[in-house]
Amino acid sequence: MPARFFKLEVIKSKSREYITAKIDWLQIVFNCSIEEVVEAVLRIDLSCFLVENGRVKHKSYDICYTYGSIKIFTEETPKTGNVECYLVLSGDGCTIYERLLQALDMRWADFFQRLFRFYDGLFQVKRLDIALDDRNEKPYFTVKQLITKCEKKMFYSKNRKHDIYESSFIGTMKSRTLYIGKRKSDLMFRIYDKDMETAKQKKKAVEEIGSWKRLELELKRDMAHVMAQMIAYEGTSLEELVRGIVKEELTFYTDDTCKNIWRPWERYLGNMAPIHIPRTYEVTGLLNTEQWLIFGGGMAGIKAFQFLAQNNALGHLQNLGEVVSEVEFSRPLAKKMADHLTDIGRTDLIEEVYEMTKKENLEKKSNETPLLSST
Repeated sequence: MPARFFKLEVIKSKSREYITAKIDWLQIVFNCSIEEVVEAVLRIDLSCFLVENGRVKHKSYDICYTYGSIKIFTEETPKTGNVECYLVLSGDGCTIYERLLQALDMRWADFFQRLFRFYDGLFQVKRLDIALDDRNEKPYFTVKQLITKCEKKMFYSKNRKHDIYESSFIGTMKSRTLYIGKRKSDLMFRIYDKDMETAKQKKKAVEEIGSWKRLELELKRDMAHVMAQMIAYEGTSLEELVRGIVKEELTFYTDDTCKNIWRPWERYLGNMAPIHIPRTYEVTGLLNTEQWLIFGGGMAGIKAFQFLAQNNALGHLQNLGEVVSEVEFSRPLAKKMADHLTDIGRTDLIEEVYEMTKKENLEKKSNETPLLSST
């Protein structure tokens, strides 16, 4: 009997190591000067930026500060007393800024933590896109599979509808993008072949790029702002955070009864527990101020002045203990204190807080214009 020879096939299993997440779009409105946004927030030297004409639809911005793909729109001469800057980071802009963060030994979580500790009340995240990339040679799913699922009503995404967009690729070949949710809504999913898009941009064959399937979350308005807070304070990786949110918001099933989760989708998201994006977030108000005092160095500074005063070593410096009685609360701080006092049932102190609050400039208030509208 002739010997039998068996051909061994190496099966490359899918690995979650090849599932990565990245911030791919970011828009923030700041109520502070261009110098503060560039040098204090972004921590980039202002001299690195080019200044040119630039406009945004429905806004009064007339100049744009650019550093590669990093753009900041503002008014050269504000027509009111309000100074407003509009930071826009495209996909390339996010990549560039992430490299700058790495040079500072920081992550996106560190960036957002600094924002909420030092600039709470002075900015609003308007849009935040996060991409979840599957770079496995054999992906967990194809865009075609998910489109078929949607067309056969084998998915659920909290009453969101699906839409399909086609664009030319090579010859008669088309690339297809699956949208779940409305473009103007607070949360929309976008799923497409990133390998085909990249191949077209770089004028290469898809095989040179390698398999690359992308799922994007496009968050706007309050959900974008809250998502930034979650990135800052959840203490988990961006990839795990996104997989948990996707598990909460979008599911594909084996059939249109929507009872059994489609196995490839289940494997793609893994064992992460679903994560709900709340409309409000716990780290707000005076808690932010408390964290700034502790971690931002405020408490250490006060202790230093107390030490100098106790040892008659202030020299030409002022005694903060004598100055503090004359200090007035800023209006944003007074509002936080009022919220805190209401929460703990001490509204009897609110009137006294307002008496110690800086008086508003009424002339300036009469000239105020609304903040940037949601996009």
